[in-house]
This record gives sequence, C-alpha cells and structure tokens, in this order.
Amino acid sequence: MSQDNPTIEEILITVKEFAQGVAQRSSGAERYDGLCAAFLMGVVQRELNLGTQQDDDQLVELQSMLGTNDDLAELYRRFSINVRKGSYDKDWQSAFDFAFKQVVDKVKVTNPDHLEEEHR
Repeated sequence: MSQDNPTIEEILITVKEFAQGVAQRSSGAERYDGLCAAFLMGVVQRELNLGTQQDDDQLVELQSMLGTNDDLAELYRRFSINVRKGSYDKDWQSAFDFAFKQVVDKVKVTNPDHLEEEHR
C-alpha cells in the first residue's frame, strides 16, 4: 500500500458516512443517489474484507464435486451444464447445498442483514 493514512477501510467508511449524510439531508433522486452510494461502499468494504475466501472455498468444493482442477469459471460452467442435464437428480442434495451456499455467499457481500444469524 502506497499510503500511510487513511487506510482504504477508513476511506470507505468516510465516503459511506458522507453518502448517508447526503441521503438524510436530501429527498427524491438525490436521496436515492446517496443511499445507493452508501450501499455500494458497504458492498466494496465487505468484498475487500473477504478477499478471495469465497472464491477459494467454492473452487475447492466444485473441484471435489466435478473431479477436475479447472479454473472457477470453467467449473461453474460445468456445474451448470450438469444441473441442466439432470446429472444430480439422483443426488440433488449436493448440488442444492452448493447452490444454497453460493447464494448465501453472495448475500453476505450484498446485504448480510437479510441473512439468518446462522449464515452470517
């Protein structure tokens, strides 16, 4: 990192608080813009905090399910094809569990308050 202070985390918090303040003092489109900006700063903050953890976990799980060491994009492509072909119909629980975890991972980033406590 090339800068000492403020940190990226501090910058994100400051911009988020600024946008929230603008939203509180505004109405209509300007309020909406402020709320969107604050929301997106939170998303970026959570993405940075998680790093590659979710992708790494999904990579390992898909490699195990599919029995191949392809990259994540290719693994998702193969998984989707297998779901559409009905390859998991006799053992759908593993496909469901993976898909459910993927959705939970996405919501952890976009809006974790919508998750039940056990998934946060």
